[in-house]
Amino acid sequence: MRLSNPAPKRPVTSPYGPRRHPVTGQLGRMHTGVDFGGSFRVLVAGDGVVVHVAADWDSLSPLAKRRQSGGNVVVVEHGTNLFTAYFHGKERSTLAVGQRVQAGDTVYTSGTTGVSTGNHLHFEVRRSRRGRQVDPMAFLSGNQPVNKKPVLKVDGRLGRNTWRAWQDVLKKDWGYVGRIDGRTGKLTWSAVQRSGVPFGYPANDIDGLFGPNTRRAVQRRLAKSKYYTGPIDGIWGRGTISAVQRALNEGKY
Repeated sequence: MRLSNPAPKRPVTSPYGPRRHPVTGQLGRMHTGVDFGGSFRVLVAGDGVVVHVAADWDSLSPLAKRRQSGGNVVVVEHGTNLFTAYFHGKERSTLAVGQRVQAGDTVYTSGTTGVSTGNHLHFEVRRSRRGRQVDPMAFLSGNQPVNKKPVLKVDGRLGRNTWRAWQDVLKKDWGYVGRIDGRTGKLTWSAVQRSGVPFGYPANDIDGLFGPNTRRAVQRRLAKSKYYTGPIDGIWGRGTISAVQRALNEGKY
């Protein structure tokens, strides 16, 4: 099922996938939706039935007991195993549980309630009412790209442009503190190693060295997201580098 964009013409400020948590600073924390920045009228993404409306905290969240969550929240059921969730509304939605809605109906105005660093909509697509989130961008018709950065040429060559794009992601999500200059060193490789921790790289061995364990962890990461289909052997050829470039182009590294 295709869904309409709940925030037409609004910029995507944080895509679906692992990132540095903007509040806690935790590296590799899974971001289970897409953030659209600003204060604007949030639209229902498709015809359906409202199944959840909450104010101040999300009772469906495991963080609810600590009153840390998505603030004003709405969940809409669109059909079997398809739900959308809307977080951080400026005010409680006027929609009611059981109410039928159509694509384009107003949910509320985006805000910064709950755990938030500024006005935005956190939008999720779920396979169950309580979770099983998937990447929303695969469902949205007429969606906009995550950013307007130049697209890398997928040529399997690990050049300066590829490294600059990679460093930009590593700075945002994996603790890279160096310059975005396309030049590699211990700072860059340490960040690459941190990005590989969820995929088998030992967290207590962040040494900034370009070794086979580092290369294998990157390959496992790319294989998990279906960008890389080769052997997990720690040998980087055009297949591995092309996979890195595709992941960077699609904002999925």
